[in-house]
Amino acid sequence: MNIKRDTIYANGINIPCIVLTPSNSIGVALITHGYGGCKEEQLGLAYRVSELGITTCVIDLRGHGENTNLFDGNILLDIKDVIKYCHNFGEKVVAIGHSLGGRLSLISSADYAVGISPALDKNFSEKTQQILNDVRGYRVKESSDEKLFKVIETLPTLNDDNSKNKMIIYGSRDVPEIINSSSNLKETGLLVKEVKNALHNDIFTVEDTIQYLIGQLNIWFKINE
Repeated sequence: MNIKRDTIYANGINIPCIVLTPSNSIGVALITHGYGGCKEEQLGLAYRVSELGITTCVIDLRGHGENTNLFDGNILLDIKDVIKYCHNFGEKVVAIGHSLGGRLSLISSADYAVGISPALDKNFSEKTQQILNDVRGYRVKESSDEKLFKVIETLPTLNDDNSKNKMIIYGSRDVPEIINSSSNLKETGLLVKEVKNALHNDIFTVEDTIQYLIGQLNIWFKINE
């Protein structure tokens, strides 16, 4: 497997990334972190995905990690352009994201999408907002007028189009709003999996999460058939 640091020019900006390329690629995965995260914290998950034979691209959202651009509402357009870039490596692209990255993945133009603890609501309680500002906000470069929850309000909501090509994984000890929105979507027929005892900030490292993800990728990409 080849692992390299790279930069994607997308939506008028440079987006730092790490690309993991297996010897025989059968598809492409774009992995996106959550608010206050970075590409490095998703590398373990990326490696497990790339072991399936899927070329995997892990990025820093604007305002995060090595991405020097300020965080703002252009993040969805960035994802759209990065998906176009990913199509250079394979016909089918799956977008996989955690938290904010999960929301972006599920509403993206990717062929398949997985939201891990996706932040799907437009509004969050003052308690949740305060926690995120206190424990994650210091890691984000953002302007005073385009902070997280203002941006979230502007993002499109998830629709049930092509629901068979979408999956949600959430933790039983997740953020209350995420538990509620994920549980409600299960009633619509969307594929939703709960990971027992998983917390919001570590769910992408839990083996049950990875196994749910691998199982669905095996189906979508027809691995081992």
